[in-house]
Amino acid sequence: MGQRRDEPGRQTRPAYSSTRRTWYGYGKLTHAEKSGFGRFLHDCSYVFGDISIPALPILFVIMAAPGTGVYDATAAGFLAWMTMVAIGTAIRGGWIRPFATDTLGWVSLAPVLIALRFVYYNLVLAVAVFGGVALADAVGYPPLSLVVAFTVAIGSTMAFPRFAESVYGAFRER
Repeated sequence: MGQRRDEPGRQTRPAYSSTRRTWYGYGKLTHAEKSGFGRFLHDCSYVFGDISIPALPILFVIMAAPGTGVYDATAAGFLAWMTMVAIGTAIRGGWIRPFATDTLGWVSLAPVLIALRFVYYNLVLAVAVFGGVALADAVGYPPLSLVVAFTVAIGSTMAFPRFAESVYGAFRER
């Protein structure tokens, strides 16, 4: 997989290693070697929580949005949300490289980056879902809402690690 590089604001260890932290109960943490599928499942559950918890406000708005079709805000929101989780999982595991960086791995849990997640994920999902539905309505082609949601989710998730590095660097210099 290559040489592991430590970058500020990034978790590089999972991208370069097949070991993951595991909890055996009774307060006992350890590291365990995992297969490719086990790493994928571990990374998927990690990224699912990493995206879902900060995005809860917009997820509630999306689920409450009116719509009765297959191409409504709820469908676009679910597609965008799950696409973000899938791409984030692939980035965290080192299977794909995010945009504009040579560093593999997902974003660390530094306090400033946790705050960034709340703003970024909610804004991205709002644009992906409601922007996509509005564009689809304006053009008169309802399936476009899903295409926009999918595209915005991929692009924003691929760009997030580099953006987070920049934000983290700006706050570290202060």
